[in-house]
Amino acid sequence: MRALWALVATLALCLAARVDAVEPPQAEPGAHDPTLLIQADRWFVFTTGKGLQRLASGDRGKTWQRLAPVFEQAPAWWAQAVPEHKGLDVWAPKVFQHQGRTWLLYSISTFGKNRSAIGLASSDRPDGSEWRDDGLVVQSVATDNFNAIDPDLFVDTDGKLWLSYGSFWGGLRLTQLDAATLKPIGSTRFIARSPAIEAPTIVRRGDWVYLFASYDLCCKGADSTYNVRVGRARAVTGPYLDRDGRDLMDGGGTQLLAATGTRWKGPGHQDVVGDVMVHHAYDTERGGKPHLRIARLSWSADGWPVIQEE
Repeated sequence: MRALWALVATLALCLAARVDAVEPPQAEPGAHDPTLLIQADRWFVFTTGKGLQRLASGDRGKTWQRLAPVFEQAPAWWAQAVPEHKGLDVWAPKVFQHQGRTWLLYSISTFGKNRSAIGLASSDRPDGSEWRDDGLVVQSVATDNFNAIDPDLFVDTDGKLWLSYGSFWGGLRLTQLDAATLKPIGSTRFIARSPAIEAPTIVRRGDWVYLFASYDLCCKGADSTYNVRVGRARAVTGPYLDRDGRDLMDGGGTQLLAATGTRWKGPGHQDVVGDVMVHHAYDTERGGKPHLRIARLSWSADGWPVIQEE
């Protein structure tokens, strides 16, 4: 009996330690480059960070708890694709469901360089502990006029899958993916260009396809100038025009979200799911660190997205 009580006490201590290790729920947890998956009342956000960070919410985004990272060790191909990449620093994921699995497109790079790669991983569920390495999707090298980071996955009404990506350099690119392998097929084209543009998100609403992107500068804390702009087209391949008719290939883009007030600076790197847009912004009240933010979208009479007032 004494041994049984000792075992019970040990288990209790282990459970208490595990509970203490869980990050308390937060309304605006630390996050950078968020992507969102909604499964009924459960929401999941994956973000830039060591091993790819994961957040889960059981109350539709009101509060969040941090889960274990996706990667515990780096796949061998990372070092071959991006030799200067260090450790488990993984950027800008895109989460989506496909063929009964949860998939992640993600970025491997080093700051300010375009020797980069977009990788693929999958699991049987978003909070799963086992993730399969599905390898390289697309990469860029120093001599390329594009940067293979910031992936987005768009499934059109005809069932075709499209990968958009890009950061600075020549702008945002688009290529079709094979539905079975999730690897590129066919040609690749630029769909938006500006001196400082990255992080595409493509969604369809009715007859229009909308391209959201982040412009200007992230990653400077409270001095970040990030903002979200949008254009639309009749087809995923473009051309994308803003509300004034300017082509996004010529630097166009109607501003949707920018810093307001004194607290939240540089909002950007958005992901859009239905009427929900997740993004990060830099909090001047917490040392300029990036935190998860959630905006609700409505639509104007002439079919343009509008941020709902809180």
